[in-house]
Amino acid sequence: MTKSPGSHSRGRHARPPSEFAIRWNRLTASLRGSRRRRLAAAVTAAAAVAAVVTAGVLVLPGGSEPAPRAAAVRSAAASPSTHESLAAAGDPDEITDAVPYFETKDPDGKVVKHVTDVRRSGSFVRVYTDLGEEDENSKPALDLCKWTTQFLEDGGDDEPRVFVHGKSDDNGSVVLANKQSDKDDCEVPETR
Repeated sequence: MTKSPGSHSRGRHARPPSEFAIRWNRLTASLRGSRRRRLAAAVTAAAAVAAVVTAGVLVLPGGSEPAPRAAAVRSAAASPSTHESLAAAGDPDEITDAVPYFETKDPDGKVVKHVTDVRRSGSFVRVYTDLGEEDENSKPALDLCKWTTQFLEDGGDDEPRVFVHGKSDDNGSVVLANKQSDKDDCEVPETR
């Protein structure tokens, strides 16, 4: 005859619960109804306060003079476009403050007008443009690569990795410029 395990059995090879888990289970078991809800509300409120404080610390500029990126972030926050508002509510990989940063580098808008999207893809940042395949290593592509690298370094990234993409008729998005290592100068080597 076999005995069925107790309701708290975790299996023969399972780790025993940690001391924290044991204490937490005892605390929540001792609380009834409204006391348990108050504890959950207090934990939630503490987490919300911690998130607000963390966000406030991340936004503070580092020195007495505001960095160009901080100024771009402030100008973007002052008048968000419809596209930025949708992006803020949607895709977490989209980098909405990159284009305003680029505009500080390109006040005439001759290069920035080509940017269609800036997004994070793993450890890389990809800048999508309306430039064509023939614009490989062109001045706009190289400028966008260098500006994105500076943008990432200003944000604290020690090893920025950047790809600037253009449109291709038969190959989707081609790489026009990239920075894959600290020694890379953003130029794409000849592949033909």
